[in-house]
Amino acid sequence: LNSGTSRDGVSGAIFRVGVLEAPLRIKLLAHSEYQYPAWLRKELDRAGHTPFLESVSRLNFLLGEFFAKCALLMMGENKLRADQIDLIGSHGQTIGHFPTLEKIRGFGIRATLQIAEPSVIAARTGITTVGDFRPGEIAAGGQGAPVLTYPEYLLFFSAKKNRMILNLGGIANFSLLPKIPDPGKIRASDCGPCNLLLDGLAEIITRGRKKFDRDGKMAGSGRARPDWVGAFLRHPFFKKPAPKSAGREEFSREWLNRVLKGLRVRSDRDRKDLIRSGSRAVAEMVARCYFDNGRGLEAEEIIVSGGGSRNPVLLGELKQALKKKMILSDDLGIPAQAKEPIGFGILAALCLLGQAGNVTPATGARTRAVLGKIIPSENWLKLIRGLKSGTREGR
Repeated sequence: LNSGTSRDGVSGAIFRVGVLEAPLRIKLLAHSEYQYPAWLRKELDRAGHTPFLESVSRLNFLLGEFFAKCALLMMGENKLRADQIDLIGSHGQTIGHFPTLEKIRGFGIRATLQIAEPSVIAARTGITTVGDFRPGEIAAGGQGAPVLTYPEYLLFFSAKKNRMILNLGGIANFSLLPKIPDPGKIRASDCGPCNLLLDGLAEIITRGRKKFDRDGKMAGSGRARPDWVGAFLRHPFFKKPAPKSAGREEFSREWLNRVLKGLRVRSDRDRKDLIRSGSRAVAEMVARCYFDNGRGLEAEEIIVSGGGSRNPVLLGELKQALKKKMILSDDLGIPAQAKEPIGFGILAALCLLGQAGNVTPATGARTRAVLGKIIPSENWLKLIRGLKSGTREGR
């Protein structure tokens, strides 16, 4: 399939091919052209004139270079050669996540966009790279998030107790794992903004001097005001049933500024109360989502990870709201800040093996799906031979 620079439609060919050597012999079975409808061509033309199109395209490759540099630095710091690494799994950077289903000319469309070009990572490191995990989940009818539920199941399943895996990142989300070894019984959902909210508040009330409330010190010296907590929770997202997914587009700085306009924040005491109210709001949104989606499946233990797990005030608010035993993923050998990179590495391995990486109840997907796109590099043939022979790479 192909569409040229003229943007007039899609051309396709069906053919048989033998050994890929010149002169190549093929047997053409069919070929056709399918014109773009006028409305779709208009959308393409409009996108082509978007002022930020070039900057996003270049940023995709710039981030790819930076991710590759990070991989090479980490290998060097740990005295590892490229031939000792089988696979890189890279989530990239999400710059747009639009999980709400929108009907466009008869097509039901959800969308997400992660950049940090995996082809660059593969080229610079010489290591086969798997990236772009969320689109496969959306193509299967899901919302694209939370996307690490199945790796969390593989890492944290317990036959003795029901566990909630709570991630306190920019967005708070959880996976509720029953002690029955059946991924189809798992429940999961995004809950709403966590560090997006708290970091935004810290930056606003310090006028940019602080990017986050380290160790919850500002929140710890304030008190939650119920009306301010309620102001954060009036967003329409919180009325949606779980499972649901959120992006920073819904909880942007513009949204936060609109909320703050309705509050009278004047004194230093007010500012401390504000960030404590934000912490209480995060705990409330997690509790609401859990009690809504977890009916009939009570968590006996909560395993916490993500940047918010370093905030003792937030953890205290969560304990009060959820009334459950909470431990850090560190206590089970998975450092809180390493859990998500490990999760995407697991998704990369599953992709290479052709195994599904999603859980349908987590996102509402119709089917399980292989997630990710494989970019072969210098070790590709060795990797494939290993898979076939059952050597280290294959296992």
